[in-house]
Amino acid sequence: MSIASRPAMPLPALLLGAGGLIPFVGLALLAAAGPVASHVYWLTALSYYGAVILAFVGALHWAYAVKRGAEGRSAWIQYGASVLPALLAWLSLLFPVWTALRLQALALLACHAFDRLMQHDDPVPPWFLRLRAVLSAVAALSLFAASVV
Repeated sequence: MSIASRPAMPLPALLLGAGGLIPFVGLALLAAAGPVASHVYWLTALSYYGAVILAFVGALHWAYAVKRGAEGRSAWIQYGASVLPALLAWLSLLFPVWTALRLQALALLACHAFDRLMQHDDPVPPWFLRLRAVLSAVAALSLFAASVV
């Protein structure tokens, strides 16, 4: 497929996706550069946001499964993959904040890896995987960087 024949990334997906990175980057910067007294506050806020986004990313697979009418083994995999990130997000919040941030970073990267694997069975537009790659990388980097500050 040539670049010219690829469907363009919808502007709302690009802008809203990029906007969703603002809390990741902003809260990580506040935790790193803000007053020491509020360090844990910003880390906690970041971990809560990370948990919400992780649940959102997982829910995408529920929508894919519903839209394509997944059945049998495929349905178990896709519906299961949709709830696992939410469970991991909740579980991460039971740990100290530094651990939560690292778990969430790894889970976001794992979700993206799963998206790429699912591309063979349940294709999505190429722009979606490119966007998810950037969003996942920036979010995971923000979470991990904040966890080591």
